[in-house]
Amino acid sequence: MFIRKIILSLLVLPIAALAWEPTKPVQVYIGNTPGAGNEMAFRKLAEIVQKKNPNFVYVVQNIPGADSVIANNKFLEAPNDGLTINLPSHMSSYVTNDIWEKNLKRYQWDSFVDVLTMGKSPLVLVASVKSGINTPQEFVKYIQSGRSINVAIGGGAHRTAFEYLMEKGRGNKDAVKSIKFNGPMPAVQSVASYDGKTGTEFGIMPIAVAKPLVDAGKVKAIGFTGTRTMPQYPDVPLLNTVAPGINVYAAWSIQLPPNAPKDVVEWYQKTFAAAVRSREYKEWREANVIFYEESELTPAGLKKHMAELRTAFLPVLGKIDLSKE
Repeated sequence: MFIRKIILSLLVLPIAALAWEPTKPVQVYIGNTPGAGNEMAFRKLAEIVQKKNPNFVYVVQNIPGADSVIANNKFLEAPNDGLTINLPSHMSSYVTNDIWEKNLKRYQWDSFVDVLTMGKSPLVLVASVKSGINTPQEFVKYIQSGRSINVAIGGGAHRTAFEYLMEKGRGNKDAVKSIKFNGPMPAVQSVASYDGKTGTEFGIMPIAVAKPLVDAGKVKAIGFTGTRTMPQYPDVPLLNTVAPGINVYAAWSIQLPPNAPKDVVEWYQKTFAAAVRSREYKEWREANVIFYEESELTPAGLKKHMAELRTAFLPVLGKIDLSKE
């Protein structure tokens, strides 16, 4: 009996040792130009993961266009071996693609395997230093004035915030237009370069991306979305004061192809959840105005959040008149 137990234990050991982990470079799809929040968060988390998993190597593929739809469509064709992941932005991939890109997308909001949320960042309304606008109230008066105004956006969450501002602030929809960029970085750069003729006078994007230009005085932070003030910017008010209900954030998750193997899902979930909870990531998050929700660190919790997001925003956004676009 004793010898039999030893033999059985030896048979079990190799099975445990064969638990899945990536042994080749992982292809990482990102539906934005370089420098977006999802890429920022993933690179930091990957840096932390590599300290305990030195064999984890990745290659970023920036695939901008159609508010992440091009990247998401390509991800449908990815091999299901755990060596290709996608980093979707929540509002774009799970909500607004159903409205503004519905004729192009080839997937449903729940087609993929959602692993966990890497982080969230409040959106910030920024203004050119030449605009003369300093508060949400001044911005609302400006968009009511009938003057031709352009607002730079780089994603579905950004446009959602823009539409809320226009609706609640009674903006002149014939005069105020959103200008779409392939990601938040070129959007905020357009505001920084505004000279009255070229560039964009205003923009909406994650503060995590706009922060370097805000801190350098290249653009002005006018107000934040959401319900929490930012301790890093105590003098910047909330946009809720002029647009009640503008509780939308930029948020980014890790995604696997449809029907991903269970052991692959478990490796990504456990490995990256540990990194998200780490002290190192906490310090980095706070420096970059990013937070996370513990409830969204599992596939089930993230899926529940996505369903709630769709319930909250689809009825509102579905009323927008797209006939002039």
